This record gives sequence, structure tokens and C-alpha cells, in this order.
Amino acid sequence: MIKLLQKWATGRNVLILLAADLIFMMGIMPYMGKKMEALAPGIPPLDITIPSYSAAYAQDIITKMTDPARAFYKSIELGADMIYPLVYGFAFALLIAFLWKQLGWQNGLLKWVILFPLIGMIFDYGENFSVVSLINQHPNPSAGTAQIAAYFSLSKWSFAFSSVAAVLIGLLAWGWKARSSK
Repeated sequence: MIKLLQKWATGRNVLILLAADLIFMMGIMPYMGKKMEALAPGIPPLDITIPSYSAAYAQDIITKMTDPARAFYKSIELGADMIYPLVYGFAFALLIAFLWKQLGWQNGLLKWVILFPLIGMIFDYGENFSVVSLINQHPNPSAGTAQIAAYFSLSKWSFAFSSVAAVLIGLLAWGWKARSSK
């Protein structure tokens, strides 16, 4: 998988995926968030709670939502939030692979960092399916399912922040390398 990501990590591919990520991050997801806020004022979706939450909190959030809010939340989890992890996962994986290639880091232990965004993406899907399960369990969402959702959330955010750190380190090192070669 790493070799394939390294092969796909061209400037063009990175820019296309980063543009798609920006469309989701600045357009689609905020639009969905505003609609969700209108249906469930003051009740934040579980998947934007950083870094995680308790099982009791998750159960409470799902229980407090109205039926239309839960239905809409479920449609987000099974719709846009099934596409968005693919976009950001591959955008960041290719960006890290691109930066690592520029820095000559593509062969050592650091090459494994390329997978962090994809691992985060997998945890995001686990979180989405757990949240859908909680919604389907209404009016009595299970504490076990809620705890699993919380673990997936924590893992997703851990790999997301690690991926952002890898990008920042890569950009700084690339800038330092370019400056030193002058």
C-alpha cells in the first residue's frame, strides 16, 4: 500500500485531493452542520466532539435529538460522511508521501507515517457505523455501542492530529531543506 501511495503522490494528485478536501471542509460539511443545528439546536454531533466523549454523553446526545434530527444525522453518517473520509484520508496520505519523497524519507521507518491518515479514515468509518447503530437503538441506545463509538472517535482524532503534525513537520523540513540548498 505504501508503494502505491508513493507512486500516486504527484503534485497534481495532491492538489486535486486537497481541493476536494477543501470543498468538503469549507462547503459541504458546514452546510450539513447548519442544517443539523437547525434540527437539534445546541446538540453537537458526536463526530465533531474532540477528542472523544463518555458513553453516557453519547447516549444522552442521541436521546435528546428529535426524530427528524436523528434521521438527518443518520443520513449524514451514511451519505457525505462516507465520502469525506476517503477524500481527506487519501489527500493527507498522498501529501505526506509527496513531502517524504521530496525529503528522501520514503524508505526508512518514517514511511509508515504515510498510513496514518488511512488508519484514521478506518476509525472514522467505525465511528460512523457506531453512531448509526446508536441512532437505530433509540430510544435506548446501548452503553456498549456508545463506548465503542467513543473509542473510534478518540482513535480517529489521534490519527488525524498525528497526520496534521506529519504534514507540518514535512512542510517545515522541506522549507528548511530548500533554504539550506541556496
